[in-house]
Amino acid sequence: MKTGRLVVIACAAALATGAWAQSNPFSAFKGKMKEGMYEYKMEMDMGQVPGMPPGMGKQSMTMQHCITAQDIETGGFNKGRDGQMPKNCNIENFKMSGNTATYTMVCKGGPDMTADNVMTFRPDGYDMDMKMSMNQGGQAMKMTQKAQARLVGPCTK
Repeated sequence: MKTGRLVVIACAAALATGAWAQSNPFSAFKGKMKEGMYEYKMEMDMGQVPGMPPGMGKQSMTMQHCITAQDIETGGFNKGRDGQMPKNCNIENFKMSGNTATYTMVCKGGPDMTADNVMTFRPDGYDMDMKMSMNQGGQAMKMTQKAQARLVGPCTK
């Protein structure tokens, strides 16, 4: 198993909340986010993954991503680092209460994955906690991730 691919999958799971069903549950996020440049700080704990060197299970990263009004409207702000959304994923049990959303993303067709997410919106961004289970080549893997997204200014294209 390649560590780099695993990190990309984990980031996509955290930032990409799936191929939307006919009705986009993320339309509830409209009005909770502003367009502009966001800085994301993420901490992942992949535990002890078979084949990964000791100490590689915990990682952190910071990146920036431009969010447009269209991204907010369509849920496209959740694209992964490669600009794509994961395929074969569905959103289940979506609930929005005040400034907090909870939902489960279920992906089938390799790698199979289930991610329980909690997003809490602030005036300048949002916090997200995720607990994920994945089956990678017949091996079960569990991961937790915490992400903070903060609006840092206008997009600089």
